[in-house]
Amino acid sequence: MVPSQLAALRLTHYARAALILLTLAAFATEHLVHYPMAVMTLWGAVDFVRSRPRERQGGWVLGLFALLWLPQLASLPDAANRTHSLETTLAYVHFLPVAYFVWRAASTRRVYRLVTLGAACLLGFVILDAFAQLIWRVDLFGYPPRGGSLTGVFHPKQRLGVCLAVFAPLLIDVVWRGCRRWPWLWLVYLPSAIVLAMSLKRVAWMMLAVGVCGYALTRWRRSAAGRAGLAWRGALVVSVAGVLVMQLPAFDTRVAQTRDIVSKDFDAMDAASAYRLSLWRTAADIAREHWVNGIGPRGFRHAYAAHAPADDFWLARNGTGQTHPHLFALEVAAETGVIGLAAYAAFYLALVRLWWRAGRPLPVWLLASLVATLPLNAHHAFYGSYWASLYWLVLAIGLAETRPAR
Repeated sequence: MVPSQLAALRLTHYARAALILLTLAAFATEHLVHYPMAVMTLWGAVDFVRSRPRERQGGWVLGLFALLWLPQLASLPDAANRTHSLETTLAYVHFLPVAYFVWRAASTRRVYRLVTLGAACLLGFVILDAFAQLIWRVDLFGYPPRGGSLTGVFHPKQRLGVCLAVFAPLLIDVVWRGCRRWPWLWLVYLPSAIVLAMSLKRVAWMMLAVGVCGYALTRWRRSAAGRAGLAWRGALVVSVAGVLVMQLPAFDTRVAQTRDIVSKDFDAMDAASAYRLSLWRTAADIAREHWVNGIGPRGFRHAYAAHAPADDFWLARNGTGQTHPHLFALEVAAETGVIGLAAYAAFYLALVRLWWRAGRPLPVWLLASLVATLPLNAHHAFYGSYWASLYWLVLAIGLAETRPAR
């Protein structure tokens, strides 16, 4: 390859990595993320058309996409609001060229390294910004906490905890590797744990536990080297962070609210769960009545009033209910039925299998995608554009980890 061609190739690699990192950064906003996603949609389609047939080895991308999209298509005949569900189903298609673009780009070793290190730097900034908000009551952009919980760059949305929990395996791994050169770098874990705890999102704490346990299991079974260091550093971070955050009234209040979840009284448990039990009860009723193919993606809001009891908290509050059940498994069951639930189970088990059998490098992006699509997640809508954009981006990089680097 002549020098001019090599320079052009490197420039293309940098452009692809920059676009992926720009998209990751744009998740801090409400709508800006859709613009770089649109660019990746077009670029991915062009990549597919221009590539030679032997280079189109995106079978995993297509297969996993089909498992989530085809049940949406099957649900349309019985959709509660066919227009809304049709728009969601058609819009979901653009995640396929996006995933193909990201997968193909990250399969190149240079792009993968740039994206991984760049994402770790973005995470470091987000944590620094939120830690400043905890100390000075405003972050670097002047945003205050909301209701006692840290919001950081995501202000006024309370997305800080769940987004950090998704990328926790990546941050843990990059810092762990950096400790070989800078032994003190592991101290980054401490403010990270404090910030995530003070997001006051219990689902984020659960997601973090899954990610940390998955990372520890992966590293433990790969090599005996460093096991002692992993154990004592983890124990120290949890202990110190736990002692510090327990001194903060907002965290203590949140923990106290959680204790009532084990109550025998439904109303007390419902209140302790932020009235998630009311949502799950209604979603379960919808899933039972429309068990074959559901009520269509994003149809929960349109069927809520017809299936909720008369004394439902959300109906009393706003008269319409909620937009989604706040539990991925129930959302899929209600909106795409047993067809979607079976496909979702196959999708998740396929990811687990890929993660467990992955070679080098350590499959931290795949692990992040497992956290992002965890059936017990109870924050954003699974079929919603924001979270779907996030998990397809992360998943595509994770799939690139399983492909021999070019």
